[in-house]
Amino acid sequence: MSASASSCSSSLPKGWRRVEVPALTVCFGRPGGWGEKPASELQSSWGSPDGGYDLTVKRDRTYGSTARAASAGQLAWYRDTSESSMADVGVTTHKTRQNGRDALWLEIDYHWEKQSAPRKRLEVFVAGKAGYVYQLLVDTEATSQRPAEQSRLFAAARRTLLIDVSTG
Repeated sequence: MSASASSCSSSLPKGWRRVEVPALTVCFGRPGGWGEKPASELQSSWGSPDGGYDLTVKRDRTYGSTARAASAGQLAWYRDTSESSMADVGVTTHKTRQNGRDALWLEIDYHWEKQSAPRKRLEVFVAGKAGYVYQLLVDTEATSQRPAEQSRLFAAARRTLLIDVSTG
């Protein structure tokens, strides 16, 4: 089953490709040449050819049905190093709009447990239908030019994100 063309039609940045995930009722864009990572029933993940960036879209209701509840639950999980392998998690939260709805945009600074290299994760949480919350994130090392490119990738991915798409 694939998402209907009308549900997933939106303009994409040059060189980007449309990803349709009917099980998650979501469509989004990702740069051409990126490879799909192992998926789950909750998420679709893609990695850049150089391994420097990850783009993930999740649809979940584990932590609640609002952007605030979902982001708080996700942050609590991130801060549990034994579960997430993330350490020294710091976050800046911004109110924003996504898909015409109130949303939360998070800037997360951290490093992997037992590694010192700083990392940055940009995430947006937006509530969808049936109690689900969508989460889009772009993750990378927080070194040299990576954060600037990460911001560009995140902004483009947000512009292409379509939630609660019908399948047919």
